[in-house]
Amino acid sequence: MVPTPRLIVFSGAGLSAESGLATFRGATGLWEGISIRTVCHIDTWEDNFDAVHDFYDARREAGAKAEPNPAHRTIAAWQKAWPDRIHILTQNIDRLLEGAGCEQVVHLHGDIRILWCVQCRHEWEIAGNRYERAGCPACGKIRTVKPGVVFFGENAPRYDDLWQIVASLRKEDTVVVIGTSGTVLPADQLFARSKAYSILVNLEPAQQMDEGAFSERRYGPATQELPTLWPTLRSRMDRE
Repeated sequence: MVPTPRLIVFSGAGLSAESGLATFRGATGLWEGISIRTVCHIDTWEDNFDAVHDFYDARREAGAKAEPNPAHRTIAAWQKAWPDRIHILTQNIDRLLEGAGCEQVVHLHGDIRILWCVQCRHEWEIAGNRYERAGCPACGKIRTVKPGVVFFGENAPRYDDLWQIVASLRKEDTVVVIGTSGTVLPADQLFARSKAYSILVNLEPAQQMDEGAFSERRYGPATQELPTLWPTLRSRMDRE
C-alpha cells in the first residue's frame, strides 16, 4: 500500500516581507546597526532588559499593522485542501499565517505575542503591543520577564517537532521551503537532501544553501510564486 502523501511547508522571514515586516538579515534587515548580543542573546538580554523589550515592543507594533499577504492565504488554502496531511513550520515570530486562516502552526523560534518568566516559568499572552513592565502575573517579578522568542544561545523546544518531521520524510511527501536564507536553519540539508520532493521558493538565490539539491527552484516574490505550485501539489497530493 502506497503511503498517503503529506505536504510540509517551511517558511522564513521572506514570507512576511511582502506584508511590510522587515527581515532580520540583509541590507535592510532589522539587525542592521543593532547588535544581536544586545537584543537577542540569552547570555546578555537581562543586562539589556529595557533595550530588549523596546525592540520587541516595536516588532509587535509593526506586526499589528501588517496584514496577511496572498502567500499566507495560499498556504491557508493548501491546508483547507489537505487539512489532515499538511504540517506548517515557520521561523517567523509573527502571526500572519494564523491571520490568513492557518491552524496548528509550529513557530520554531517562538511567538512575538507571548511573554514568559524565566524565574517561575509562567507564560502568558500580552494584551496590547507593549510590555509595560507590570511584572509576571504569577510571581510578580519584573526583570525576569522575557519575550517568548527563542534567543541565540537558547534551547528551541519546537525543534523537536522539526527533527521528527525531517526524520519521517518519504518520497511520497512534498516540502515547500519559502523565503529563507538558510542561515539559522539549513533548509537544504534538512529537506533538499531528504527522500521528499523539495521545492524552494526564494526571492533570489541564497549563497548559504546548496540550492541545486532541491527538486525545483522558483525565484520571485512568494505572493506570485506560491499560487503557481497548485498543479504540482495537486498531482502529488491527490494521487491514490
